[in-house]
Amino acid sequence: MIFQKIFLILITFLFCSRIINSISFEESNCISLLATQLGIKTFTRTNSSSQIQYCYYTDFITCDSNESITELYLSQSESSSNTIGSELFSCFPNLNSLYLNEAILNSDIIYSLPSTVKNLHLDSCTGLTNVTQKLPPYDYLEIDTFSSDTFIFYMSWIQNIKEFYFYNVDFPYYLNTTFVTDFENIQNFTRLEYIAFSTNEIPDLTGFTCGVDILLGLAFQTSSLYKLLTFDGVQEMMFWYYTKPIDIPTQLLQLSGMKNLQININFKVPSYQYDFSNLTSCLILQLMDKSSNTNNLGRNGLPISKLPPNLNEFYYAGILKKSPSMEMFKDVKKVDFSLCQMNDTLKDVFLPTKYSTNNLYFQRNKLYGAIPLSYCNFITDFSNNTFTGEIPNCFTCYFNDTESLVKNKFAANKFSNYDVQGPCTSMKPNLLVNGTTLILYGESLGFNGKLIKTNATGTTTFSMVQPNSYFTLNLRTTNVFAKGARSLILTWTVGSEIRKFTLPIVKQAPVPANITYSGITSNQFEINGEFFTYNITDVSVLVSGNDCLVTLTTFNQIKCTLTKGLNEDIVLPVEFIFVDIIVGGNKTSVYIRLQETFYTNNIKCEPELCTSNTYCNLNDGLCYPYLECASNCTLNNAVCNHVSGLCQCKNNCSNAGLCNGLDGSCSCNSGRLFSDCSGIQCPGTPICSNHGSCDTSIGKCICESIIWVGNACQDTQHYVNAITPSNENGGKVLLFGMFGSTHSNASVFIGSQECNITSINQTVIECDIGSGKGVVPTFVYQNSMEWSSQTMYKYLSIQLKCPNDCTSNSNGNCDTSKGVCICFGNFTGIDCGSYSTGNPSDGGTKTNTTVDNNTGSGSINNGNVDYQVSITSILEIGFDGSIIKEYNLTNLWEKPNNLNSSNPNIHTFTQMIENNCTITSTIEEVSKDKEFSFAGIDFIVSGGSLKLSVQILNYPYSSTLNTLQLRMKSSALNHSATTTKCGNTQDDQKVSIDSNGFTNENDNLNYLTITKNNRKLYGRFLSKMLSDGRPTFTTSNVISTTDFDVTIALNLPHCDSCLLDPDFSILLNSDAKDNQETCEDQVDSDKKISTTTIIAICVSVGGAAIIGAAGYLLYRKKFVEVLPSSIPSSRLKKLKK
Repeated sequence: MIFQKIFLILITFLFCSRIINSISFEESNCISLLATQLGIKTFTRTNSSSQIQYCYYTDFITCDSNESITELYLSQSESSSNTIGSELFSCFPNLNSLYLNEAILNSDIIYSLPSTVKNLHLDSCTGLTNVTQKLPPYDYLEIDTFSSDTFIFYMSWIQNIKEFYFYNVDFPYYLNTTFVTDFENIQNFTRLEYIAFSTNEIPDLTGFTCGVDILLGLAFQTSSLYKLLTFDGVQEMMFWYYTKPIDIPTQLLQLSGMKNLQININFKVPSYQYDFSNLTSCLILQLMDKSSNTNNLGRNGLPISKLPPNLNEFYYAGILKKSPSMEMFKDVKKVDFSLCQMNDTLKDVFLPTKYSTNNLYFQRNKLYGAIPLSYCNFITDFSNNTFTGEIPNCFTCYFNDTESLVKNKFAANKFSNYDVQGPCTSMKPNLLVNGTTLILYGESLGFNGKLIKTNATGTTTFSMVQPNSYFTLNLRTTNVFAKGARSLILTWTVGSEIRKFTLPIVKQAPVPANITYSGITSNQFEINGEFFTYNITDVSVLVSGNDCLVTLTTFNQIKCTLTKGLNEDIVLPVEFIFVDIIVGGNKTSVYIRLQETFYTNNIKCEPELCTSNTYCNLNDGLCYPYLECASNCTLNNAVCNHVSGLCQCKNNCSNAGLCNGLDGSCSCNSGRLFSDCSGIQCPGTPICSNHGSCDTSIGKCICESIIWVGNACQDTQHYVNAITPSNENGGKVLLFGMFGSTHSNASVFIGSQECNITSINQTVIECDIGSGKGVVPTFVYQNSMEWSSQTMYKYLSIQLKCPNDCTSNSNGNCDTSKGVCICFGNFTGIDCGSYSTGNPSDGGTKTNTTVDNNTGSGSINNGNVDYQVSITSILEIGFDGSIIKEYNLTNLWEKPNNLNSSNPNIHTFTQMIENNCTITSTIEEVSKDKEFSFAGIDFIVSGGSLKLSVQILNYPYSSTLNTLQLRMKSSALNHSATTTKCGNTQDDQKVSIDSNGFTNENDNLNYLTITKNNRKLYGRFLSKMLSDGRPTFTTSNVISTTDFDVTIALNLPHCDSCLLDPDFSILLNSDAKDNQETCEDQVDSDKKISTTTIIAICVSVGGAAIIGAAGYLLYRKKFVEVLPSSIPSSRLKKLKK
């Protein structure tokens, strides 16, 4: 009983809560008054308290979780003549969206609604006569009126609205609206995202980037068509004009920035072909023909000569009498010709330039005849036509796939095999492992990767790249191979049917295990083994040189039939015959033993019947004459067949020609070469495009260099060797390299943005890029090939950073226009973090430089510290970052005998690798401050420094996708072991290496420091190198460090002539108190590191490097204060105090 009471109390509480939480009393009164004003009598549902449950009427009212009204969709009754004003909505605190239909409105309602209303739709309302000024900032405003009211709209009135729709139409398309662009009153072009309007005059939209939907009326002024050219910032547009037949306005065909264009007009029968090729940004094109049956766009076929070059989707709606040529659509991802009344046969379709999933729709036409096999590699819909004949097996193989619903796309036709299909016989799968991707390719592979499974464990879902012919599996996430596996089993589960295929995953010649010959009656061979194929066209079998016609092939079995009886060309009996098995170009040859019972009836000739000029034929037991040939067959390398008395041509003309039995000469088939037709002519006009040699044994071109690719060496494997980037605001970009003369579907991507190509030739691409920042990847596509670099492109900073932020505000200021530190007082160095080592005459320590002619390395000495700099190796790096080749350069330098420098401080060394590649290292000992210029950068190298210049010429790359990496090593060693005041030697001092500055984020340089005995060796790597004579950006990174040295990598592009320019010098650590170490210094060394510093600075350009010690970057006409060498060392103590 107690539980019953508790239950009743709970139910009552919940019920009362529901009443309490229903629509508020104030909102209830508001909606009741609003319904009365509109004449609405629909709201009758009440609760137990007789309160109308307005939130129940979801077709008219939307409430939030607190049952407060947020959206209203209301119409005014014909029985009501009340004027609807904004005051009726002021009591809805959360009202966000309002739709009113056929309401009589207060003239200023648009301006006076509550600010919470962000979405307003007024449909067929009257009274809007006071739209005369800037509208409130609605997110969505739509006004549809069908009246004779006249409107003039100024574009400045809608600049604060996101989406604006205004249609004032009095059918048939009598418009009374004109839009005028008053630029002087527009402050904001960016708020407006979309505008749709009806007008009699096209407005000027210069500067607007919103989407546009424009409807032109009967009184449209054609003289305003030229203003369409001001739509160059518009990327999405719908153009409507139904009143009179017209051609497509030529101005629309010039809008290169348009991405989505829909043209809905009453087309004339065109007298010429439309060329859309100038719409270079267009991804979607829709042509909607509203003309009559006798006067229409498609009366004489589709009148288009060229599509937009980057088009992804094409839609046609209207009458199209003839089916179009499909060649121009081969790279369009989606093509829709449904409901076009086409009464024709289908034209062949062409495979896309790149593997892709393309969709073709032809449903609901009057197409007839058979479906060409060329459509097997597309997603298609042929339903509701009058096709006849058989549906291609590539489709019927997957009629039971309930997910892709292939069968439905052939419904409502007259096919002979729609209801009952034969077996699936057209599947020809192959596998290829390409890096981390398993590629499944071939024929009739299906339309759904989920059907395909492997014999491996785990998830192995294939992704469809091109229907029926190309699927991929990511091997990074799926390991489908058992250890040592050479083949893989794939199964297709289609409905209840399971199809199993064993496929090789390695290149492997066929492996026959046993061969059976049926005998001369049927002349059939059965070959069992493995590593055959399911592609019958890739298999050929020769038995003692005679063709054996292949009738069946799988991974494990081949069956074939001899085109000639074994006894016709071979004098039997024999013990062995020779069998060649060729699969996909891989050949295996075997001898097999034949038993007599397999090929003869064992008939013997009577000895006395066969004279010396005859021979015995064991098939019939008869003697046949031994005939001489009429000519000398050996003149054509043939032999005489004494059975027939005719010359037997060499190699039977390689089964590729006709044999002339009179003289033994061959008449070769087209494309075959040499006297025995054994040679195969290579493709190309001229042969191999004059860029390679022909391997006539297989008919393949061997291209003369890695630049040329393609089956006829006709395409250029493009690459970039230098880039002139834009700044962070975007703009023009120049890419230099090798791009060839063919640029099919060329595109450039920088980071995630497409760089719009404005010009392209064999060596330069010019394009425009949007804003960005930092180092981003670069991709160049053309001719179905891709080149990429992860590090070659860096946006030029508008404000440049300085090394180490110039150490501190006390040390120096950063000139952000140059990225250079302006040092204060006695501070110097690239980051103003050092002092000069001093003048020896004033007690300072002299800096000495030396160059070792035996090793090609340089060293800088100051006090008891010796710094060595050397070039250690050069590496070829693959596109995936792997090391292709590495050449050790240490201690292998030679001084050229024929080079005599007039300057004894300049030392030149060379090395030769791969016979033709020359690496030249030039080291200059700089005795006093000297100004240099390299790759457009001016800088000063201080006295007592080493300046290097490294040139690499004619490196033999393995691929145009590969790049180079030069490695250098800097070491800090003790010059002598000197006893300190504390009694120990300075050999015990530690070396500290700081590589925090190697980020590639600084616009001018990367840097690192090695510190030993209070001295710094500065290494400077300029941000630019010369790649084939052009300045370009490079990155650098620290490869390894030890207690005494650091190895740095300079990353170069693909260049034939690569030039770098580093330098090195020494400064005093700014933490030092004196050039002489004290006992206190030694004690402090246990608490802090006091070491000499090497700063390596990379001025971010591929391959260009400058290592400087004391040298810091200077620009022309820019003064940087340097600590004078005349200041005595005693003054350094005062600087520390």
